[in-house]
Amino acid sequence: MRNRMTEFSTRKRSALDVFVCLCLVSLVYSFNIDLQHPVVFRGPDATFFGYSVLEHVHDNTRWIVVGAPRANSSFSSSVQSPGAVYKCRIRNNPEQRCTEMDLGRGVYLTHIQSTHYFDRNDEWFASTLTDFYSPCLSLFIFFLYCLQACAHRWKNVYYESEYILPHGYCSVIPATLQGKSQPLIPCYEDHKKTYGEEHGSCQAGIAGVFTEELVIMGAPGSYYWTGTVKVFNMTSNTHYNLNQDNLSPRRYSYLGYAVTAGHFSSPNTIDVAAGAPQDSVKIYLFGRKKSIIKAFQL
Repeated sequence: MRNRMTEFSTRKRSALDVFVCLCLVSLVYSFNIDLQHPVVFRGPDATFFGYSVLEHVHDNTRWIVVGAPRANSSFSSSVQSPGAVYKCRIRNNPEQRCTEMDLGRGVYLTHIQSTHYFDRNDEWFASTLTDFYSPCLSLFIFFLYCLQACAHRWKNVYYESEYILPHGYCSVIPATLQGKSQPLIPCYEDHKKTYGEEHGSCQAGIAGVFTEELVIMGAPGSYYWTGTVKVFNMTSNTHYNLNQDNLSPRRYSYLGYAVTAGHFSSPNTIDVAAGAPQDSVKIYLFGRKKSIIKAFQL
């Protein structure tokens, strides 16, 4: 009798498990990617068109934003292969046409600071593209900035006879995908000219991420390629570095080669995670006070 009761109980529990599984499956929405009917967008040959890609939505219009870091720019004709950002409208675009975005970036060589001339040749603009889908904070009146495009090979050539300094450059782009962008040059420091020391070779923007108020840029070339992470706070309009005092850094760690951000330690704070692929393959997690919370190692 006991064996029969046990067998009945087991069957009942198995049936209940199957029922629960079916209920869970019914709550899951899934779909297959249609590989037979793709919408194909093409850019100029030999430009690395598609090196970076974003989907962007503004005013009920969907776009694919595409980076082509080896492209010549129609808006900077004197610059050699600086790279370009293209926008491709997804609907009502039967020819799948993409157009280059005019970000108002200016000309080849311009004096912008007391010890700063810049060289945009082969800067790899738009090798990094990131965006943020919440209502973005306004850096200028009437504009909402939601996209970030970076050129990690952007160079300061003021001391060209001694050093060429690959500081890196990022643009924060309006959600409208037109109009002047906001330039960010987080590694520039007046009268600092030595390649490798501090941020002389930082290459900011080789990786990036956008949050509610922070523009986060990986800078793996700082401190003789120990690397760091640069952060621009759009609310306070200030730049800062993450605190690396507890990292025990060593050269050629490439900290910042990959970055991301999220609510890792608390649902109320934004933390930054940065990869250091040459430091025994470590990932560092930085908290609200800009100090390291934890290090992960493979």
